[in-house]
Amino acid sequence: MKRNLIKTLLLAVLLLLAIVLGKALGSVCSGVNYLAWLGMSANFGLDPTTLDLAVFNVTFGAKISLNVAQAILLLIAILCYIKIRVKD
Repeated sequence: MKRNLIKTLLLAVLLLLAIVLGKALGSVCSGVNYLAWLGMSANFGLDPTTLDLAVFNVTFGAKISLNVAQAILLLIAILCYIKIRVKD
């Protein structure tokens, strides 16, 4: 059980690092001519929608922005996760 918890935390940390570093790398490289393609991004999701039930309001919505650098680093993180062996 301890091994599964460690592997799950490792995956979460690797994916979080890939997302943060990919966003930073994409924004830095967007100003360089030959690396500008790393900063190209796609935005998709649901616009916020509010459900008013007179007693309380509920708002639903989600937006995701993913650039090329993030996608590449996410693939690298998943490949690294597959290759890493956790000892007991």
